[in-house]
Amino acid sequence: MKLEGDKIVDQYGAVLGERIHGEWHTKDPAVLEFIMNQGKPEPVTDVVEQERVRARNERGHYVKDDPSTPDVNEAWTTKTKGKS
Repeated sequence: MKLEGDKIVDQYGAVLGERIHGEWHTKDPAVLEFIMNQGKPEPVTDVVEQERVRARNERGHYVKDDPSTPDVNEAWTTKTKGKS
């Protein structure tokens, strides 16, 4: 669905709803929901995701956890997922 002037049309160009004298007229409840959401901002999608992965050294081998530091786990690290 998209808004074209005073009409809401589908992907084929068929009119699904129309504004007449300042009021929207339609039979489809999905079109009414589309109209209500027109003034709302888009949800933020640029959220950076992070995932836990095994830590590796310069050679690519797994790093083991150091038992002398119980509050830090050196075997795991976080990796940032970028947008594709």
